[in-house]
This record gives sequence, C-alpha cells and structure tokens, in this order.
Amino acid sequence: MNPNTKKWLILNLLFAHFTIVTSCDNESKFSSYNANYLPSIDATNLPLENRPMTLFEDNENPSKMYDKKDRWFRVNQPLQVIQQGKDSVQVSLYSPVELSDVKVYAKLPNYDKRFLIYHFTTIPAFHRSSHQIPLVAGKNDYLLENGKTVTIDKIEGFSSGAIEFSVESSDPLFAKFKKIKSSRLVQFHDGYHINEYGKFLPMNPVLAKEAITMILNYSYALSHPIYYETFTNFNKYKQEQAALAGTAINGANDWHGNADDVNGVYDYISKAEIEKIYWSYLDSRTLYIARVGGAAALGGGPLASQWESGYVTGHWIGEMSIWSHEYSHHTGFGHSSNLANSGEGGGQQEMLTHFYKYLIYLNDLPFTDPDILKGWTKTEYLTGTYKKPVFTISPKNTFLLKYKGAGKWN
Repeated sequence: MNPNTKKWLILNLLFAHFTIVTSCDNESKFSSYNANYLPSIDATNLPLENRPMTLFEDNENPSKMYDKKDRWFRVNQPLQVIQQGKDSVQVSLYSPVELSDVKVYAKLPNYDKRFLIYHFTTIPAFHRSSHQIPLVAGKNDYLLENGKTVTIDKIEGFSSGAIEFSVESSDPLFAKFKKIKSSRLVQFHDGYHINEYGKFLPMNPVLAKEAITMILNYSYALSHPIYYETFTNFNKYKQEQAALAGTAINGANDWHGNADDVNGVYDYISKAEIEKIYWSYLDSRTLYIARVGGAAALGGGPLASQWESGYVTGHWIGEMSIWSHEYSHHTGFGHSSNLANSGEGGGQQEMLTHFYKYLIYLNDLPFTDPDILKGWTKTEYLTGTYKKPVFTISPKNTFLLKYKGAGKWN
C-alpha cells in the first residue's frame, strides 16, 4: 500500500472517534451538556514529572546554552511549543518577564477548528517544562474558539506534523511579541571565542539573558511602523533632521550601498531596493549572538556581537549604535554604506539609536526596566564593574523633536 494512502486511512480511523457536539444537528441535543474541560496549569508550581526548569540560570554550565539543538528561538515566537515524541510537548519561554493567561490551541489535519489543549495561568520567565498531550491519555472535552465544545476520544499518539500547536494570550507583553515582524532564529555560538580567544570572550548565561532581552526589543523596534516609514524614506528624514537643526544636509541624502564614495558621488539605492533591504533586516535567517573581548565588535554572516557593557547596561539606555552597526554587517552592509556606519552626518547607526531611545522614552518596547534582570549586579559573571543604567533622552533627539511624545504603537 502507498505510504501516503496508509497514513490517510489511519488518520480517518482516528477521527472516527470524534464526537463533535457543535454541529447544527446536535446543538439542541447537547444544549444542556455539562462539558468537563481540562484544568488550567500554573507553571510556577509544577510536579517533577513535568521536568520544570529555568533556562539560563546564572550558574548554569554555559555549554548548555551553546547546544543549538536545544537552545534556540525565533524572535517573533519567544514562547515555543514543540512536540516531543508521539505523546508530549516541551514548552519554553525565552523572555525575562513571565506571561499570564496563555492558551495553547491544537489543530488536527482533517478537523477545521482549533481547540484549547492547555491553558497556563502563568508561565515564569525563562521557563521550560514538558507536558503530556491530553488526547493520548483518554477521552476529553475541549473548548473551541467559538465557545462551543468538541469531545475527542483517546488517540494513541501523533507522528511528527500530525498535530499543530498555536498560542494566544491576553497578556499585553504577548501582544508586543505578536507585533514583531522578524522571524530571525537566535542562537549563541561558542566557535568564535574558542578559535579567537581574546578577540571574543565566552557568552555566559547572565549575558545571554541580557542579549535575549535586547534582541526582542531590537526586533520590535525594527518592526515598528514609525521605523519602517523612516527607513523607507530616509531622504525625508535627512531633510527634516537638517531643518530641525537649522543646518544643511550633511553628507549623503539617502541610503547608499557598499561601493566606495567618489567625491560625494554615492552608490544610491533605488526605492524598490530599499523596501527589499528593510525586509532583509526582518527575515528568518540565523543570528549567532556573541560577546566581543577585543578592540572592535564584529559582525557578518550569521554573527553579530558587541561588548559586555552593551549587553549589561547599554541597551537599557538606548546606546544601540554598535549593535546596529554589527547587525548591518550581519545583514550584508560594509563600512562604505551608511546603512552600516554613522558618518556623513549620521547613517542608520545614529537613526536607530535616536529611535530606540525615543521608544524607551515612550515605554513602547517589550522591556524597559533594567531591574527585571539586574545584570549589573552579577559581578561574579562579569569582567567589568557597572552601575544601574539610568535612561535619559536628549531634548535634541530627532524623533522627540518630530513626534513630541506621540507615535506609540497601539
């Protein structure tokens, strides 16, 4: 028998066990049905069989966070639900702040409605745990998105791809995560500091948590409608910047590429290409985050890095120039392009930094309070000495001058 035909017959047999109490024929019959839904789960208080743990504990062996099969996330999906084997899932939250009221829905191949399979009242920061798929345990009632009920008999297990999971939440932080347009895959890479120790230093769990917090904020900022509007109309931004400062435009008046400048003649990029470049900053490629220990931060290919101070304090006060520079190298731009330098009166480094600071000022990032991590206090794991970062914004910030406190992404 053809394997696909066999799979289809098996799925049909499985779904023969469904008792769906939401059809037009059955609504009146089941109008008084008292559904017995699965209980909610508080992930702050799980039994040992769920294998609860906190990712990136300060004293965790750094080799664990370098395990690329185990530690990874996409910036638009910091909450992961991954099938394990045929009967369970692993839930991981790559966030420095807990999420509340998290609903995990399941979808089966030939049933067109999602049904609630887990309801977490709370998932702690940097949490991971394992949970049995309740369908393999026995017959249960499940809440549908429309408020009705589906009853599903026991299913013995699920091959890979035979059940899909999706997540919803009323938590305002989750709403910010949903706005992130990038799907960049984030991992930590140990190859750089092993091969070039001194130029790079090991990334430890304390710094990894700061880096995760930063990259979620940064991805949100890149996705922000004001940044998109500014990026794709950089010539207008330059004109407004000069007008607000009462000066002439300094240097290039629009984005230009990697070719060297020749006496003020720039390798200008077309509007259509600028649009493509914007989305290249938000795509699904892999990003390896590292810590630089030498004289210069480095980026290119999958790598982007910055100094320890940038992870511990810099991103909290909006000092994102280095990160913008290295991330632009990671996206394919060199020092001749104002997408990756701050010369000629300010390229993307300056623009991004001004914008990021404006978002901190508006409290319009997923995370703006350094006390959620207190990285500067973890002296045992740091090479430098730091104080609590205190944010201020310059009254000459170009976005503050233009928007005057407006523009929050509602």
